[in-house]
Amino acid sequence: MTGAARLGPDELQARDGFEIASPEIEASLPGPAPGELIPEPGERTHPFRALHHRQFALLFASSTIGDIGYWISFVALQAYMADRTDKSASWLGILFFANFIPMMIFAPLAGAAADRMDRRRLLVAIRSTVAGIATLMAVLIAMDLATPWVVVVMAFGLGTMYGFLGPTQSAAVANTVPAEDLLSAVSMASAGNNFCRVAGPALGAPILALGGAGWSFAVYAATSAIVAVMLLPVRLRSTLDHHTDRGAWRRIKDGLRHAKERPPALTALATMSVFSVFGGAQIALYPLFANEVHDKPTQAFTAIVVCSGIGAVLGAMGTALRRTVPGIRASLGWLVGFSVMSMGFALAPSWYGALACAIFVGFCYFSMTTALNTMLQHLADDDKRGRIMSLFVVTWGGLIPVGAIWMGAVADATSAPFVVVLGASVCLVFALAMLARPTTLSTSGRSAR
Repeated sequence: MTGAARLGPDELQARDGFEIASPEIEASLPGPAPGELIPEPGERTHPFRALHHRQFALLFASSTIGDIGYWISFVALQAYMADRTDKSASWLGILFFANFIPMMIFAPLAGAAADRMDRRRLLVAIRSTVAGIATLMAVLIAMDLATPWVVVVMAFGLGTMYGFLGPTQSAAVANTVPAEDLLSAVSMASAGNNFCRVAGPALGAPILALGGAGWSFAVYAATSAIVAVMLLPVRLRSTLDHHTDRGAWRRIKDGLRHAKERPPALTALATMSVFSVFGGAQIALYPLFANEVHDKPTQAFTAIVVCSGIGAVLGAMGTALRRTVPGIRASLGWLVGFSVMSMGFALAPSWYGALACAIFVGFCYFSMTTALNTMLQHLADDDKRGRIMSLFVVTWGGLIPVGAIWMGAVADATSAPFVVVLGASVCLVFALAMLARPTTLSTSGRSAR
């Protein structure tokens, strides 16, 4: 491999804010391992190189189709709830709570399952179940039986599947490429997911306008069934021992211990926790910004989601262009940017000003989350990767319902812009406080070579 160098056992280094607890732990970290190829200084890896691997390409294509269907259903779910409840912020908060709280409840168990079971079969089972739930939702809406509480129950069912899907799919991505292409694979997966944040609502808006929420869920059911079939030929390389079962709870505790052994992992998870509760949950209020703040039809909030998605794609691809694995300092910098741009979005005097700010909100949002995701993937051993990523799912999606509940309640009492500014202020203070703590961001004291 031209333009690459080999690292000897004594040449490993803590990079970009990684904290290495001890030489023994440092030597065990993946990417790069002793003797592994890494780019020469100044050489950038190709952001699309992961697509050269057939198994990743299959997984990437199937997840893209599934995610487009998800975003079509996502905008339909929000719009349907807003219309049925006369645009109640509290009901929208309850909807988000039901949709995302299963990630907090079930993700640790899902991570243990992803490290115990065949990940491909687990993905097929999850996608097939989603297809069934989406079909039922379409039927209930068509029969006018989908009351707000019925919608909440169905959202909880879909959220349970997402709780199992997140850590399983994240771990599976790492099983489709060699270690030197992991940064490309994670970034491409994130970019694909965020492309769907643009394509899904863009397709979902006309489906919702012409056919209603029922047809939106019918499309979601069809795409989920297609994805389940597409996953059948995927083959994952893995070091899992499927014949050793220490029990789910013991495996969850092993995953927590594994995270503690990688100090940057704990800081990354804390950063995601604060972001989800005080920043990421603001998406629950987007219908209110469209209708009440800028006097647009409820469905117009899809434009905010699309603009945020455009920024998210650019943010994820920007991470893929990095030469090294991003660390804590870079992630906290993006959190500062997210906080500032969220305030701009909330206080924008015009609709188009708000949409412009939404692009930058999405860019900073997914620059940060992709950086943290990639870092955790590199820190985790393969036999514990599912559990490490399940913790990421808990802090990313699992805590969003907590934020959605308080944001919805406070927005009903005050206003949506006030709540977003308040949450962004908390994120900003946290990021600046963490950046000011050298002990949090320092390396092990070994100089970078």
